[in-house]
Amino acid sequence: DYSVGEAFGSPDIMIPVFDREFHHDGADEERLDFGERKLSWILADYFFDGFSCAPIHLETYGDNVDCLATSVGMTASSHRALLNVAMEAPDIERAGLNRYSNPGAGAITYYHNVEFLATKQLEAGTEIFLDYGVDYTETRPPLGGGMGLMPLEEDFKWADSIINKLMHSGLFEANDDSEKYYRLLRDIVRTMDRKKAKTLPEHVSDLKKASEEGAALYSDQDYIRSMDWLAENGACVDSMEGKLSTIQGAGRGAFLKRSVKKGDVIVTSPVIHFPYNNVMNMYDVQKKKNRNGKDDEIRASGYTADFYDGKKRFFKNRKKGHNIIGRQLLVNYCFGHPDSTVLLFPYLGNVGLINHGAEGKSNVKVQWPSSLERGPARKFHRKDWLDSTVEQLAGLDKHMSGVMIEIVATRDIEKDEEIFLDYGPAWEKEWDDHVNQWQPWSSNKKYVPAQDLNRQHLQGIPPERIRLERELREDPYPGANIATGCYLDFNHINILEEILPDTEEEEDEKMRRDIINWYQPSSVNLEEILTPANIQPCVIIDRQTVRGKDYYSALISANPFMDPTDNYNDPFLLELVNSRAELEVRKIPREAITLIDKPLTSDVHMKGTFRFPIMLPDEVFPEKWKNNKSN
Repeated sequence: DYSVGEAFGSPDIMIPVFDREFHHDGADEERLDFGERKLSWILADYFFDGFSCAPIHLETYGDNVDCLATSVGMTASSHRALLNVAMEAPDIERAGLNRYSNPGAGAITYYHNVEFLATKQLEAGTEIFLDYGVDYTETRPPLGGGMGLMPLEEDFKWADSIINKLMHSGLFEANDDSEKYYRLLRDIVRTMDRKKAKTLPEHVSDLKKASEEGAALYSDQDYIRSMDWLAENGACVDSMEGKLSTIQGAGRGAFLKRSVKKGDVIVTSPVIHFPYNNVMNMYDVQKKKNRNGKDDEIRASGYTADFYDGKKRFFKNRKKGHNIIGRQLLVNYCFGHPDSTVLLFPYLGNVGLINHGAEGKSNVKVQWPSSLERGPARKFHRKDWLDSTVEQLAGLDKHMSGVMIEIVATRDIEKDEEIFLDYGPAWEKEWDDHVNQWQPWSSNKKYVPAQDLNRQHLQGIPPERIRLERELREDPYPGANIATGCYLDFNHINILEEILPDTEEEEDEKMRRDIINWYQPSSVNLEEILTPANIQPCVIIDRQTVRGKDYYSALISANPFMDPTDNYNDPFLLELVNSRAELEVRKIPREAITLIDKPLTSDVHMKGTFRFPIMLPDEVFPEKWKNNKSN
């Protein structure tokens, strides 16, 4: 059992995916004429947006980043009325890697230790439900047995009220006439609101039980499974945990939490299959010609502060070029084969943290499920897929994964030992070539990770001084990549005090921007404000010292994730978004300002970073999937 606020399972990693609409999923007659060639082919069901994965949203401009929260984040379902866990923000840690001395810099995700906390008391066997957001359930098309038209919490509250009235009316007893009238009632509700209709019991005889349990809990009769059911259908996925690897320069690794014997299955994981590995490619930007035949300005989607020159830019008008300039970081966490275009992405149990161990050092191997009689493989592993061609794989249901793998011990392994897998000779050659060609970062613009500066106080060093915009020319930050972020919750901006103009000069200023004061300490829970999702890129324009404490004024652009047509948004915020107005926020305390990396400057965005999948051996990889032997 788990108490409220308690973390469960082993923390796992978070993998950013950049600009997938541009590189992979947008309209492209030349390369994306088949649905199976899109990165979101199956992954659409698993992506979180950048703000949900904060601070990943700061990696790039606007809404051009998504993330994959492995393990719980990719297995938990969602039920709007039974939500019982919350995803915590990831830790950011380079794991000893830096661009000045390590060829592996940028080759791993620096976002790790993602925890999931119980928001309710959880009895053993309870299904985990994660909040996917209202938009996910309201905009998602219905799937066969899927989540389309999924009722919201208010729909179940409505059902509780209706069921209570029906029970007290005395008109709906469990008999044939009552069943006929009840079906008529459900049909009427269905014609008016299909989501509400789904919250009502199927038969009149079920009204009593639904009244006792509540409509939401009644809707999921398998909410709590027995230990016998779990033993028959489940599998342990928390046998490994992430720590700094024993291999210098490898970053983080996977370590056993319990001792195992040779032949034991350490973890079983489903895999996402990509029939064509070109979905991982990233392309250059091709300039468009305007009506005068000149190059049009290159813009990207969204709207944010451009910290390179302090100006605002719209990012909307790009065209994909033909040159491959890199691959998604995700490819480093996939399995493949030199003779195939197929990639497999395992996402459970910290499999992504297992490092390469050459022959003689590896202590695990990959295999297909050893038994289809017990465990999740009996339902979720389609053995016939291993006998399918790549073209047949591409023709399968676009919203389901169908194969699983097992990580198996090849010798006895003790608790706290690091796990190593042989990545194969093709991977080893690619890595050796990368190391031989690699050169340390060289630029006249020094790079200092923002998180290093933000953590100075932990080493007894005074916090980095916040510079005003006009001070940066004479007194720049230690790294050319450093910018400032201000904590501001756009969803609750209505509680902030708006500054009204008193003079003609202030009236002119008001025409250019809206001015508000930061939160009063008594008005909000500051712990809720000072969270990564509320970090907004900002430009510091003024400083005032009051009783020995510094307070700042900053310019913040309207949040690019806010939809002006969304009825849930505050009218003041809608004005900001629609007019693309600047927001000046005053009286910001130092603790509400943090240092951030400018967009596209972290290690993962460097040119020439290592990108190559882990290679499965011939005896494991299906022969019919080897469609690329000539390459």
